[in-house]
Amino acid sequence: LDIVVICAALSATLVEAGSAPVEADSDYDKVVKIVSDHTIVINNETVQWGYFSKNVSPVLKVSSGSIVTVEMATNHACDDWDKMIKGDSGMESVFTSTPEVKNETERGATGSIDGAHILTGPIYVKEAMPGDILKVEILDLYPRKNPYGKSFGSNAASKEDGGLFTSRSFSETPSQKDEYVTIYEVIESDDGDYVTPSYQFEWPNITDPNGIHRDFIAYPATCVPHDAHGDTVPSDRVSARGWTKKDKITYYDEPYPVKIPVNYHVGCMGLPPASHNSIDSIPPMPTGGNLDNKRIGIGITMYYPVEVAGGLLSMGDAHVAQGDSELGGTGIDISITGDFKLTLIRKADFVPWQEQLDFPLGETELEYIVHGSTETDYLETFSKDPSDIYGASSIDKAMKNAYAQTKKFMIARWDLTEMEATTIITQAVDFGVTQLANGNLGVHGTIPKNIFPDWGETSDADKSKEEGYGEESKKGGRGLLAYFFMTFVGLIIIVGFAYIFVVLVK
Repeated sequence: LDIVVICAALSATLVEAGSAPVEADSDYDKVVKIVSDHTIVINNETVQWGYFSKNVSPVLKVSSGSIVTVEMATNHACDDWDKMIKGDSGMESVFTSTPEVKNETERGATGSIDGAHILTGPIYVKEAMPGDILKVEILDLYPRKNPYGKSFGSNAASKEDGGLFTSRSFSETPSQKDEYVTIYEVIESDDGDYVTPSYQFEWPNITDPNGIHRDFIAYPATCVPHDAHGDTVPSDRVSARGWTKKDKITYYDEPYPVKIPVNYHVGCMGLPPASHNSIDSIPPMPTGGNLDNKRIGIGITMYYPVEVAGGLLSMGDAHVAQGDSELGGTGIDISITGDFKLTLIRKADFVPWQEQLDFPLGETELEYIVHGSTETDYLETFSKDPSDIYGASSIDKAMKNAYAQTKKFMIARWDLTEMEATTIITQAVDFGVTQLANGNLGVHGTIPKNIFPDWGETSDADKSKEEGYGEESKKGGRGLLAYFFMTFVGLIIIVGFAYIFVVLVK
């Protein structure tokens, strides 16, 4: 009996220590399924706005194999302050902008032609060195809810980076401002969560608290001072901070009630390059960045070539939905939280295909996803002025590069000849337009695994679960350790009861 009491006490102590599933706080209304080793909360001190940089101090240092929970904010949240920022201290910290206090003092690293994305990070992975690969597994993604328990996102049909494929290019009035925004609401349903339009509005001519005229959407952190419309009476949070507009906004309060299935994915995730001190977050690069591939969601494993010590992983620009091509300029941008496992693959342990990796590769249970861009490394092609990529993009070159990368990867992965790779690619690999919005235009190729004889064997993504480096690398860290401990305690309890039963029978 004493054994049973002791075992029960041990079990209770372990539960109180936090090993059991924990009810999440009211912000997310979610049961935590993954025990993470670290969490990065969103605020103005844990983000960089519009750029990747090797010179930014990391907000977190982790060992290989760590699971990290990361909060991400959409840079379009201020399209509707009341729905996506109000009452959320983290979001308000990021978006505060008044004549007296402006937490984000400049656009990007230089305040000139940098990108728009709010990137959480960077995360320093211990022992990661140039030439290694950082493997990032997306374990879970879930929306950030406002204080009223709802989640909203924004889709901006915009000129954004001034590239070739913009909303106005397809309109009958290409010389006129025709940008507009659609605010979507996430609806949770037993038949599957979806998003549906809440309302739309035409982009107004806005002046920010510092007197800068923002007459198009490209400026990040622009806050819209809304008028009353439909059943909505906006707060004065935006106008009270000094944001004004020239005319009343034109609203469309009853958009077609389409139901678009939820597909949370991370639009911009990657590592800074070694070649430049800081670079625009918009064009994709060999170390990742703004791929805007709707497949980079739950269950995918991404492989990023490391160019600087620690890797310095940052992420943001999350979407709740987006079609291939991202034709109008953005997906449905939304603030989310994600759980990621970070594993270092050292150069000394590379398999053949990893030795040749010079692009961000995706892997799921069923396929590999190869990414090709107009320029595989636009920072090398346009080293003196990387912004030149915006005027040099070509979807034809992106297709050629996607094919070349796919062939190179398949030859290395399955030891094929060029002839074998070419015929397999032609018959079995699907290519699609990833995005037409990010300067360095993108095409992806999806390679099905089940056509190869080694289908069903341990995948490249799974191998890391059997390997890893650092103190937290083994099988998900302390969460799994607690599981084994609980199992051990359970066995002891069973043995104890069996012993008591035998004694009573005697």
